[in-house]
Amino acid sequence: MARNKISDLRDYLFAALERIDNDELSTEDLNKEMQKAEAVAQIGNVIINSAKVEIDFMKASGMISSDSALFKDIKGPKELL
Repeated sequence: MARNKISDLRDYLFAALERIDNDELSTEDLNKEMQKAEAVAQIGNVIINSAKVEIDFMKASGMISSDSALFKDIKGPKELL
């Protein structure tokens, strides 16, 4: 099952950090974990930057709501009254 929330990304990044911090890893295993962690960080950066672009668009266009699941719980100013 796909996990597609920013909180899931955060959890995965912290899990990668914990795997790297394992003192029992051999040098080879540590290098493998480092490569995986770098790939995860790069992908995470793309996801975060795309969310920033969407937020910037919403700010520039005056939109508050969006079809994106990322913003499904955001209420516009009129909806808050």
